[in-house]
Amino acid sequence: MHPDAIPMVHMPGTPECFVMAAQQGDPGKEASILKMKGGAGCSVPWHWHPSTENIMMVSGTAHTAIKNEKPVQLSAGSFLSVPPQHVMNFVCVRECTLFVYTDGPFAIHYVDDAGKEITSDEALKKK
Repeated sequence: MHPDAIPMVHMPGTPECFVMAAQQGDPGKEASILKMKGGAGCSVPWHWHPSTENIMMVSGTAHTAIKNEKPVQLSAGSFLSVPPQHVMNFVCVRECTLFVYTDGPFAIHYVDDAGKEITSDEALKKK
């Protein structure tokens, strides 16, 4: 199936401004490839994943930071691999499209500024 034929949907527990579609695999159960889109200003606050997250930017511009590391700007053609349990954030500076490949089930765990795990409702509430 052509990637554009797979409907993009909001995944519960993620920001409303992000939509995604599984291109391969079942993200709740196994390694998978996800196509994601976020609008300008769309932000995923501090979080970590239990699996390696490989980010391949298709279009747009994004900033991401991994705790205790220098922030990185991503643009079309950029690639970033984030090891499991590394706390990070992600912001689409301009509307962005990306593919994310995980080496295990996709899950997101949000943390506060001190690194304490919090619920998605707490992490995503409007400030």
